[in-house]
Amino acid sequence: MAALPPEKLYLVASAALALASAAVCGTFIWRHASAPEVVLAKVELSDAPYAATVADAAIVKTDTWTPPSSQTRGRDWIYDTFTPPEIFYNARSKHFTVKPPAALTEDGLLEEAFGVELVTVRPEPFRLQLIGYVGGEGTWRGTFEMVSTGEVFLGGAGRAVPKLGLTVKSLEVRTVDIKIPESMTTRQRVATAVVRDDKTGRDVTLTHRERYFTGGLSAFVAATGDEATREVRAGDSFVLGEVTYRIGKILLSPASIEISKEGPTLNQPDRRTLTPREADDYAPADATPTTQ
Repeated sequence: MAALPPEKLYLVASAALALASAAVCGTFIWRHASAPEVVLAKVELSDAPYAATVADAAIVKTDTWTPPSSQTRGRDWIYDTFTPPEIFYNARSKHFTVKPPAALTEDGLLEEAFGVELVTVRPEPFRLQLIGYVGGEGTWRGTFEMVSTGEVFLGGAGRAVPKLGLTVKSLEVRTVDIKIPESMTTRQRVATAVVRDDKTGRDVTLTHRERYFTGGLSAFVAATGDEATREVRAGDSFVLGEVTYRIGKILLSPASIEISKEGPTLNQPDRRTLTPREADDYAPADATPTTQ
């Protein structure tokens, strides 16, 4: 049987496609015609006239928040809902400090300033220091300084200091090995004095190479904006005007003091922890006392 030419093949394929399309369309038309009739809901309109109505107002309950109570650090530690504290970073001590915003009284007036600032905290030196020596073998004399007055005098074994309640028991100058960090050990003359403390009944060893500290701390405070300082210790109290300040704990690292303020205008003591108003260059590297 001879093969059909391409033209006839195309014609036969087109006729078959047309018949298939007609069959599909006829099937859809038959299904649509035989589907059950859908009954639409009837809309009935009312003859009554339109009357506007007003909705009842919603019931709103109002609650008043009670004012925040004073915290243990004082009345300035009271913050409103949307009043964040001011946070500062001290690069020297590597600590954050929080300065509370200016608080308002119930009458809307600014609260009075605290009135005192911390200037610095330092180890407490012993009341007598050995700062040098003079003389030679058998005639050594120490150069002593009274810390409270700055008075300097020469003295040896047996020298009494009635003003301070001290007596120099012995004084000697010896050549000793001195270790220097990251360097060679050197030999130097070092003056050493043993002092009897009549107040405590203990012996204290002083050397001219370093200051001797008692182990206690003292703080220097000043009135706000004032340059004149006052030395205070834990437990001390002082009066500025009508206000009395009492010193609590004193810390060296980080430098701070706990202080309370009492006055006729305060309902309760105002307690705060103060940090130095300026960075202190003092480095307590030799603040360790030595006794024997």
